[in-house]
Amino acid sequence: MNKKAIILFFPAGYPEGYDPGYPWFFLYLERMIRHLDVELILVDERLNKDYTDIIRKTGERLLFAGVSAILGYQIVGGVKFSETVKSITDAPVIWGGWFPTIFPEMILKDGYADYICYGQGELPFKSFSEKMLLGDDVSDIPGIGYLKDGKTIINPNDILCNPESFPRINKTLIDINLIIDSKGKVEPKNRILTYLATHGCMNNCSFCCVSLIFKNKWFAKKISEIIDDMKYFIEKGNVSHVVFWDDNFFSSKKFVLEFCNEKIKAGLTFTWAAHAHVSYFLRNFSDEDIKLIYKAGCKRIVIGAESGDQEALDLINKKIKVEDNLRMLKVCKKHNIRTRFHTMICFPFNPNKDFYKTLNLVGKAILIDRKVEVSIRFYKPIPKTPLYQLCLDKGFVHPSSTKELIASFFNEIEAPWYKMDYHKVLDYFVNFYLLFANPFYFTTFPLKKRPFMFVLNVIMFPIIYIRFKFNWMKFPLEAKLFRVFSSSGNKSTFLDTASVNKTRFQNKSKSGLKLNI
Repeated sequence: MNKKAIILFFPAGYPEGYDPGYPWFFLYLERMIRHLDVELILVDERLNKDYTDIIRKTGERLLFAGVSAILGYQIVGGVKFSETVKSITDAPVIWGGWFPTIFPEMILKDGYADYICYGQGELPFKSFSEKMLLGDDVSDIPGIGYLKDGKTIINPNDILCNPESFPRINKTLIDINLIIDSKGKVEPKNRILTYLATHGCMNNCSFCCVSLIFKNKWFAKKISEIIDDMKYFIEKGNVSHVVFWDDNFFSSKKFVLEFCNEKIKAGLTFTWAAHAHVSYFLRNFSDEDIKLIYKAGCKRIVIGAESGDQEALDLINKKIKVEDNLRMLKVCKKHNIRTRFHTMICFPFNPNKDFYKTLNLVGKAILIDRKVEVSIRFYKPIPKTPLYQLCLDKGFVHPSSTKELIASFFNEIEAPWYKMDYHKVLDYFVNFYLLFANPFYFTTFPLKKRPFMFVLNVIMFPIIYIRFKFNWMKFPLEAKLFRVFSSSGNKSTFLDTASVNKTRFQNKSKSGLKLNI
């Protein structure tokens, strides 16, 4: 029987809960092989948790199976799927995405994949599919990795193409309503689409792996294509809010303003959120520009604030000043745009210093705008990034297998340069100080508890205000006492991230804290 079936698998991004992420990788790869005489089967783990029958029915027709995964929980589902394929068929498995680009040797050594796709994946995947269909040797394809006689072979992938040079995607392949309504019917005002309007980033932060693929280049879709896509998703899925997943949506003033003008001209009313680099945004966008951005529906701008320590910012090549983050917050507040800070703590330079200075930055941000959203993440060393070698020099040992890597997702990070229990202090900060920094926190409690919480709120707010104002976060006695008399701690270890004031599209916990898990 001719093997002409290909299964592409999209793993779930979270262990549970609502995940509206659109599986763009399906569409990016389909366009590269639509000229071939193959049957393409798309399997989304969120919608097809029991995919064994799909694999079994494909059986001897399966040419190969492909998995795309970033460095995160997608690895869990991807490994399970790969092992299922291998237990049922003799078809090879190939992995692509950020995870195999960063850890190709680990994946091949652990044996659940026969091949990996390194770097920008469209062209290697196209060549791999064509040669597999013809029964030709795939070992010389640029960007393809495999094991040979126990040795890892990774073919260089130096070609970088503007994604817009590839064929247009076929949006009709995926019913957006199945993604949005995967956990039940979502009301009109909360119908979210994740979208990529641009690719790459022109910055070169030493902790980040984006430059591994895009080499400090930035590519944007045509505005007309973006508008057409938005019209389609609104018509088919009644989308009301778009989250641009771009690494740096605001990289070009011309691009952003043209998008805003064309969106308004087209009469599209959806709201949206996107990432920006602080210094570029402050330098290039005037008050009039930001008014237009707000008018065009921008409700949230996400910035990589990273650290409250200027020395750390300089060492990671962030090219911003600490005070720029607070300036950005004030500018956005002035124009009724919510700001979200992404921060990292405990870099391998001076962890105590950057830890407390970052908490201070967050505290000052709360005093400026209590609606500011904050994500606080422990720094995790990523191989092949400029900062990684320093971490190794300081004694860092990365998990040596996929199993160990997955286990690390659910455990608190401990690095050789840690000088104290940062997790406990962060727990106090997130689950006490940031909560009571809101003078109206008591209103999140049931009516019978509000009188007591109101009194506590009144007492705690000025104390916390002074702590934030004067950067005095050591000796958290109030938080310790509160923890003794309360069981309201909401601690998250998955990917070591804690978030507050998360988007309104996520459910609140009973205590009022929102965790980004």
